[in-house]
Amino acid sequence: MEKDQLFILDKWIKSYLNEKKTLNLAKNTILNYKRVLDSFYGFYALKDEENCINSIYDINREFILEYLNNLGNKSVNTKNLHITVIKSFLSYISEHNKDNIDLTAKLKGLSAKNVKSESESLSEYESELLEKYLQEKRYKKNFLNIRNRLLVKLLYYTGIRASELLSIKLEDITPLEEEGVYKIYIMGKGNKYRYVYIPVDLITDELMFLQEHFLEDETLHTKNPQKYIAVTQKGRVMHRAELYSMLDKLYSKLYIKKRGVHILRHTFGKRMVKKNVNLSTIKELMGHENIQTTMIYARSDEKGMIEAVL
Repeated sequence: MEKDQLFILDKWIKSYLNEKKTLNLAKNTILNYKRVLDSFYGFYALKDEENCINSIYDINREFILEYLNNLGNKSVNTKNLHITVIKSFLSYISEHNKDNIDLTAKLKGLSAKNVKSESESLSEYESELLEKYLQEKRYKKNFLNIRNRLLVKLLYYTGIRASELLSIKLEDITPLEEEGVYKIYIMGKGNKYRYVYIPVDLITDELMFLQEHFLEDETLHTKNPQKYIAVTQKGRVMHRAELYSMLDKLYSKLYIKKRGVHILRHTFGKRMVKKNVNLSTIKELMGHENIQTTMIYARSDEKGMIEAVL
């Protein structure tokens, strides 16, 4: 490798960073770019000593992958930052070198991916705590308590998303008397609708209370004419942050050291698998676009594997 290649690379880096400064990028952004390119320069210098590459214009996908591997156990976000900066830098060289050499063609689609991990859900004990709370009949029968219980039941027993819950109106809930369930119209991701189902006896009391409350409370009747069920006492549809806050308080009350709405969705998926429900049915109930997403819930835990061999 010609010794002047490091000098050329250094010139390109300085030219690239000067352009970013001229474009008035934030100081922290430019510092991050410089750190990445200093690191990249150091790796290139190492390869220079090993005579692994003849010219900076020979940098390719394999070279970048080796560089990323050399970073060690950095987070996905950190590696993606390095990829973004290096792509931008090589694109700059491609646009400005006099021989019109394109360094970017082989880097398309390059990104660091998160390793899919098992989705966090409630344990059996935590599920029992939550179910016991939801089935308790002795509690203060006020608007907030009853609304909250209805929302949590729908999340836990149907596996719907937070955004889907916040869009449900009373008219979306239809009783199927012979089957003993409510059929609930859900508008999901990408404006794709589906139906979910919940036993009538689980939410009838809450629904009847809300219906009466909407009729009797002038504020709710006026400000919530469409009768959304996730509504505040002032007649406004709840914000997602308010839903999260409500659930966090409930988890804390039940000594469940977990957070978030999606945990209840994952718990529903795993519960369906344990009931040996067909994966295609679970896919439809949860509104998954791809059955591979549903397969996450089919992963066996240690207890399940021990039970299987016994």
